[in-house]
Amino acid sequence: MLRKLFGKASDEFSQPKDTLAVVVSSKKTIADKVVELELRSPEGGDLPAFTAGSHIDLHLSKDQMRQYSLANNPTEKDRYLCAVLIEEEGTGGSKAVAEKVQEGDRLFVSNPRNHFALSEDAEHSILIAGGIGVTPLLAMAYRLKQQGKSFKFYYRCRTRSRAAYAELLVQEFADSVECFFSDEGGREMFDLIRIMEDVPPNTHLYTCGGNDFMDQVVEAAKTRLPEEQIHLEHFHPPEIENQGEDAGFELYCTKSDKRLQVPADKSIVEVLDENGIDIPISCTEGICGSCITHFTEGEVDHRDFVLSKSEKEKKRLFTPCCSRAAGPRLAIDI
Repeated sequence: MLRKLFGKASDEFSQPKDTLAVVVSSKKTIADKVVELELRSPEGGDLPAFTAGSHIDLHLSKDQMRQYSLANNPTEKDRYLCAVLIEEEGTGGSKAVAEKVQEGDRLFVSNPRNHFALSEDAEHSILIAGGIGVTPLLAMAYRLKQQGKSFKFYYRCRTRSRAAYAELLVQEFADSVECFFSDEGGREMFDLIRIMEDVPPNTHLYTCGGNDFMDQVVEAAKTRLPEEQIHLEHFHPPEIENQGEDAGFELYCTKSDKRLQVPADKSIVEVLDENGIDIPISCTEGICGSCITHFTEGEVDHRDFVLSKSEKEKKRLFTPCCSRAAGPRLAIDI
């Protein structure tokens, strides 16, 4: 029987579908307000393999699950490393990690998923991290170094004390890394125009951090690179302008042969759940990709931040947690 997460009988929960059990083999503070969890198999064997840029769902209780990027070297088969920024004003997931998760606890995680993958045939790669956005990019740097590929890593953080993995980056990647700390003049030295000067044509850029930070990075990157060579991962969905009133529509589930009505005030996943149709769901905000589904008929009003422009243009995939039909009917492969 798995150890209770929080030590209270009321907090015990059964293993969610499509997850695996892991043990917290190490928990430590690695920067101000940043806690690192090392997760291993309870049996001591290998965990499912992952690629640079992957994340996992970490189930903290029956009704509390969060996504965290994997920061360690993808060649490591026996552990996952997650760094968690403790947000006092957040929704409670990071505080649960800080206050309730202990070494020796057993948790449930999903298999790794990757919607932020490296383009491994790139001539050069640029990695730009803001704050805790360093985590998926650290794994990318390990992979690029292993391949002997050309890359530069730029890390900006408010203070050195809050910068997770800053010393490790310099130790592992030496001259490929530049760190910028705002309280040491880093804000002024962080020059995106300089960073984008003279980049080879087949350069791919990857950025992760706060939305405002990534907006600045993407704006600069677009002056030198086409959109398909710029990759970003969101922690929170960006604010978008009011899209007007939503409309209801018919949803046809081809595999189950069900016709459902999706009213204006409900999402597709809510209607599916009400009708006993279960699909993987995680963030509900279109940033994690766990619910990506094929559609076979109709047009989609894409509202996610995980599918690429080309994926949306192919008119095959969408995220039912937040996206809707752009017409009166939508058929999905469920």
